[in-house]
Amino acid sequence: MELVEQALDALDLRPDGPGLAVGVYSGGQALHTSTRGAATVEFGVPIDAHTRFDIASISKQFTATCLLLLAADGKVRLSDDVRTHLPELRLEVPVTLGQCLRHTGGLPEWYALHAVTGVPLRGLDEDRLLRLLAGIRRTLFEPGSAFSYSNTGYILAAAVIRRAGGLSLAAFARERLLGPLGMDDSVFRDDASLPLPRLAFGYTGEGRRADTEESAVGDGGLVTSVADLAPWFGFLADGRVLGSEVREALLERTVLADGTVLPYAQGICHLDAQGLRGYGHAGGMPGYVSNLVHLPDSGLGVAVLTNHSGLDPVGLSLSLARTLGAPSVPSPASRPVASPAPARRADLVGHWRDPQTEATLSIEAAPDDAISVTGPGELTLTAGDDGRWHETGVAAGAWLTLEDGRLLLGDDRSIRWPTAFVPCDPPGSGTPPEGVWLNDEFGVLAVLRKGELRVGLTYAAPVAPAPAGAWRAGAFSFRVADSGDLLLDGPGLRGLRFAVQPEDTVAVGIPPGLT
Repeated sequence: MELVEQALDALDLRPDGPGLAVGVYSGGQALHTSTRGAATVEFGVPIDAHTRFDIASISKQFTATCLLLLAADGKVRLSDDVRTHLPELRLEVPVTLGQCLRHTGGLPEWYALHAVTGVPLRGLDEDRLLRLLAGIRRTLFEPGSAFSYSNTGYILAAAVIRRAGGLSLAAFARERLLGPLGMDDSVFRDDASLPLPRLAFGYTGEGRRADTEESAVGDGGLVTSVADLAPWFGFLADGRVLGSEVREALLERTVLADGTVLPYAQGICHLDAQGLRGYGHAGGMPGYVSNLVHLPDSGLGVAVLTNHSGLDPVGLSLSLARTLGAPSVPSPASRPVASPAPARRADLVGHWRDPQTEATLSIEAAPDDAISVTGPGELTLTAGDDGRWHETGVAAGAWLTLEDGRLLLGDDRSIRWPTAFVPCDPPGSGTPPEGVWLNDEFGVLAVLRKGELRVGLTYAAPVAPAPAGAWRAGAFSFRVADSGDLLLDGPGLRGLRFAVQPEDTVAVGIPPGLT
């Protein structure tokens, strides 16, 4: 596998710095593994094929498979209302187990709820997180009608496995999935305080330590190695050991209520782009980023696991998959250019809004014929020869284009589809009204004073005008409705309602989940 070695050499990783492990698979066997860098920088321990990494959201396909196995036992049905198994939930509308797995239940993202309530990650286990999630009453949209990626559904799926199956997700996976497949080095790490042999420490792109803190699993939390993943690729190929019916259910594409078919299945996503047809999933959290992809046409699979947040495992795995699994398909750079010219810069400059999430962004002209994009983050893009504008800096992989009057923003490092934005009004002027607002689902206050928004116990950010009549405060945006209520939007949140309170309200209180 000289091509793999050449690709890793090109990364120029230091042997004494954080790094990665790569596996190439076929027929349930590892054809080749290769590693670079250190599992623990402090002690100079090198990464090898048996080094274990937290694979974050790649774990979702394992959680989904556990729930499918439990359904095959007749103990649950994917059509079950999640409240049937978790009666403490206060959802006002039914959300099914299948919708939890497919991100179509409209469940608010728990990481965002963690931010706005102040519930800490350290020591956060399933029981404690469920106490927080029990407060959810309103969904982002009618369940089944739309897609919004939410880790919350997988936390609930893990809790249902415990209630209906009588075992924790970690124990159920060991008994019914990991054990039968022979994945003896893989485990759902549901107690992050316990030492785990051969676990790579996590590091940020700047080289700082960033390890797993929470012990709630299901949305993530599986720890594994490139050597141990080989049997999983065998299951993805033909359903061996666990059953072809389980595999087919796992890979069945999502269909929304209006008949729209999505690439996402259940914890795994179909890929049909850049000369590749397959399925896989990425995973990312502070200190760890990874990607897994399987190509059914060639039978090859590729996994890239890292303990270095600055690396691009999606780009590397797709590049290797294309080279090894589809050598007859030219890479995008070598294809004949038959694309339209990129949209004119003048047509892009302005303000844009995503009607699905209320996210907004602004585009301005930048030096050297580039454009700058600002929203919750910042990008600089230049025109490419494929009809798109591309980011070439630290966020290389991001792109945008115009299509039928909509701005499409995507990322070649992700197997998810692009986000569509429509034109909107520019940011306003002046200052937002000051006051105090209460969210009745989670018992937290939002306080807006002196140009700063404070929410819950810990979140605070300066306020600036945003497009479409909104205001931006760090990772979140908000607007004040005609009723006087404050509506908060952000990653995985949409219109979280805070009711206006009397002027003399004192901002005190402890959100549920902290005790």
